[in-house]
Amino acid sequence: MTTMKEIQEQLINYVYDNSLTIEGDKEGIPLDVSLIECGILDSYEIIEMIAFIENRWKIEITVEDFTIEKMGSINKMSKLISYKIT
Repeated sequence: MTTMKEIQEQLINYVYDNSLTIEGDKEGIPLDVSLIECGILDSYEIIEMIAFIENRWKIEITVEDFTIEKMGSINKMSKLISYKIT
């Protein structure tokens, strides 16, 4: 079973590998801040991240899931993924 920490780490690795704006190391990626609002990902990159999440964890991110309350940060995404895979 995948833990929240493992989900977080995989999301952080994805963002680090796919963001064009990150400078430095992975520790600079915020866990509780919107990745769009802080300029780490743009709207196109978020769509690509959703595709990664769906493929990686074999889940569907619905229109209802695609909100700042559920997908606004690494921690929120981790919680949603954990909920959907259990």
